[in-house]
Parts: sequence; C-alpha cells; structure tokens
Amino acid sequence: MEKEELLQTPIDRLGFSTEFCKTCSSMHFSTINDITSLVPEQLINKEGFNYNWLGELSAYLDKRGLLHLLQRS
Repeated sequence: MEKEELLQTPIDRLGFSTEFCKTCSSMHFSTINDITSLVPEQLINKEGFNYNWLGELSAYLDKRGLLHLLQRS
C-alpha cells in the first residue's frame, strides 16, 4: 500500500487491534493522517490518549518506515 493510501485508509481497515480502533474513535481519529496531523504535545494531551495506544501506533508506523510522521516539529 502506498504511503498516501495508507494515511487515508480508515483505521479499522488497517489491521489494528479492536482496542486501538475504539481509542481512535473516542479521540475522533478515522485515519492515520488525522493522527499525524497533530504535533506530539497535542496528541499526548488529547482526551483518551494512552501509552498502549501510542505503542501500537508507533510499532505499526515503524514496521512501514513511517515512524518519522510522529516526529513533527
């Protein structure tokens, strides 16, 4: 899957855990692009954020060579 396609695909179609998808829904994220459009401080302070969720997201992005998308300045 191309990077742009992956970023725009609904999260619940990307193979994440049910818990990850529920957390995304509670934080009003429907795509990875929604998540990576925020700076880290905004993400950490978002209601519903937890480090297990971040760990799953980080592992997913790292496996695809896209972890840098979370390191916005």
